Amino acid sequence: MYMKNWIIALSICIIGLGCKEDAKKAPAKKTTVQIPAFSGDQAYTMIEKQLEFGYRVPGTPEHKACGEWIIETMEGLGAKVYQQDFTSNFLGKTNVPSFNIMAQFNPERSKRILLGAHWDSRLIADKDDERKTDPIPGADDGGSGVAVLLEIARLISENPIDMGVDMIFFDAEDQGTNDDKTGQSWAQGAQYWGANKIPKNYKADYGILLDMVGSEGAVFGREEYSYQNAKKYQDKVWTLAQRMGYSDFFREETSGGVMDDHYWVMKNGGIPMIDIINQQPGDRSSFGSYHHTHDDDIDIISKRTLRVVGQVVTAVLYQESIGNI
Repeated sequence: MYMKNWIIALSICIIGLGCKEDAKKAPAKKTTVQIPAFSGDQAYTMIEKQLEFGYRVPGTPEHKACGEWIIETMEGLGAKVYQQDFTSNFLGKTNVPSFNIMAQFNPERSKRILLGAHWDSRLIADKDDERKTDPIPGADDGGSGVAVLLEIARLISENPIDMGVDMIFFDAEDQGTNDDKTGQSWAQGAQYWGANKIPKNYKADYGILLDMVGSEGAVFGREEYSYQNAKKYQDKVWTLAQRMGYSDFFREETSGGVMDDHYWVMKNGGIPMIDIINQQPGDRSSFGSYHHTHDDDIDIISKRTLRVVGQVVTAVLYQESIGNI
């Protein structure tokens, strides 16, 4: 059951080439893009649904059931869906069945934006003081990004957009080791997809990754790899977010570089991609006190944080569809 979809009308002035400033001329024509309102309540429900499956650790029945639900949900919203199977090795486990999920709206369009999130949850609670070898719920670290993508998918299905939008749910992202300096034990699904893109020869103008975008008190600085390699796209998102009144979330300070999915999409896949990720000010390695602990559960999720991030990304998409960003 979904909330009523209120529509925000945004008027944009489109000025033709060769126009000069002249008070005597007729005013410029206006066009309107309708930006659907993102529901933080609905995204919250999508996190609860993921948690109902249990721990989404690759190779487990709970993981497989959640993946099947994501596929069914996206197909039900009218997306063309691909499942990309691969095997991952992590934390003493080898050849673990894993799979990325790629969903496309308007697959025939050449102009495309890629949105991403990881859908697995971590096998161990290595930052906790207790039960360190037990899996974590992953409400924010995994669950929140997936929830935002699912709600945006619903909005697109009900409010057609005039360009291609793709959503990729990466697997085996959160199973790395903290002493890995290469980053290759993390984001294995993104590494695989970047080197073996589906659909074949896939291209996008740029991408936006959503990672840990739902907690109370979350802040999003300008992640360093995004800033170095995709700054003009990061500028688009941050400028629009601040114009929308969300400068308390989208901060101007540069935060630490994170070798998560967006890094490997750029490195292996050649697509510029920015990262919207919660990193606490003053600590370049901190993702919040709940990170990789059993506290990463529904209690730390904020509907307002989900709504703000979701509304900004939704606005980016619909603005891009008319070339106004």
